[in-house]
Amino acid sequence: MSRIVIVDDEQTVLQSLEVLLSTEGHEVVSFRDSRLAADAVRNESFDLLITDIRMTPVNGLELIRLARERNPALPCLVVSAYNSKESVEACFAAGCRSFFPKPYRLQEVVDAVQAALNPVATS
Repeated sequence: MSRIVIVDDEQTVLQSLEVLLSTEGHEVVSFRDSRLAADAVRNESFDLLITDIRMTPVNGLELIRLARERNPALPCLVVSAYNSKESVEACFAAGCRSFFPKPYRLQEVVDAVQAALNPVATS
């Protein structure tokens, strides 16, 4: 079982991903408040981060940076309605593995989660 942290200021996004990934057997910790999420990624261990980008007070790029300070190999996925070329490039430069523009297909995220958590099995 993997421990996944999900951060998004949209409750419906959190709920859908939390239910879906829990059903897949993962332990899911979710946050609407990015400040609380920042504390969690600084102080707790996770196997995967899924985050939105445009949030306050801590944006998704900063969350990725904080999470990867604790665990440089931590896979990170981004789900965001803000998908300008610059945003997407910034996400990948920060270490994001996959970027999903909203609205996205849930199965695409599930597949990306499996690939991030089991890189050998998907190679």
